[in-house]
Amino acid sequence: MKKSKLIILSIAIIFILWGFISKTPTLKGFYQSEVNGYHIQILIREEDNSFVEWIDNREVDRGTYEKVDTSLYTIKGNKQSFELTLNDDNSFEIVINKLNNGNPISMKNISTDDYRISFGKWDDVDKYKSLLD
Repeated sequence: MKKSKLIILSIAIIFILWGFISKTPTLKGFYQSEVNGYHIQILIREEDNSFVEWIDNREVDRGTYEKVDTSLYTIKGNKQSFELTLNDDNSFEIVINKLNNGNPISMKNISTDDYRISFGKWDDVDKYKSLLD
């Protein structure tokens, strides 16, 4: 009787640990990075598969995304469209040629909340949008 309880308990612990270890990250929340003096932020909203992108708190793009594969997503914005691969640490890379000479920028997840956010109104938004051209 003790052996069967021990076996059942061991199997339960293995399944619980396996659940924590094998958990794949989900593209959602607030991602941020800094490169060459610019702060890039992307909010991913899982509820409606939308995103908003800011550079230095200026909204530069927004749109939708689709999950293509386990960790591959297609981003379709008003200014740009691209694919991203979500890494195991819930980060991904984007390229903004005018900010980093075509080198990838690593976007780190700093919050899994996908709440609505705004940084206010700015007079120089077009200058920042042009960085995506």
